[in-house]
Amino acid sequence: MPVIRSASVEDAAPIGRIKVRSWNSAYAEFMPASLLGALDPDQEAADWAAYVAAMPDGHRLWVADADGAVVGFCRTGPAVDDPDLGPHAGEVYGLYVDPDHVGAGFGRQLFSHAVAELRARGHRPVCVYAYEPNLGAIRFYQRAGFAVDGTTRLDDEIGVVELRLVDGR
Repeated sequence: MPVIRSASVEDAAPIGRIKVRSWNSAYAEFMPASLLGALDPDQEAADWAAYVAAMPDGHRLWVADADGAVVGFCRTGPAVDDPDLGPHAGEVYGLYVDPDHVGAGFGRQLFSHAVAELRARGHRPVCVYAYEPNLGAIRFYQRAGFAVDGTTRLDDEIGVVELRLVDGR
């Protein structure tokens, strides 16, 4: 069983590697190869270290630590881009597990922890967005009790539609 804990600056390198590996594994079917090929784990590590060092108010970054190794991460905070959900809505901004560890339950534990922590801080409802072609992620969130609510947004950087899933309304 992993330990779910707050990320530290020292976790930035494994978080950067996990992001690059996860994106290349999960998004290869629908994201431009040029975008995926340009992902650099060292640059990602630097970006994540800066994020952790100056984390915006209300944000959290969680890691799943299995035997001293970070195997996944999840970022949460207020759902500021979703005013229709009300002023107390929370969002899971991203959930990624190293591809070598997908299916071992780390993602489920990390997501459950993140959602419970958002709710404990008074965030209701909680939402998450998933890329429309990423059926595995959509099913994952549905099994966790979230439902597609019909709201979409376009990720301008890659030209892919994201579906909003909501729980706790």
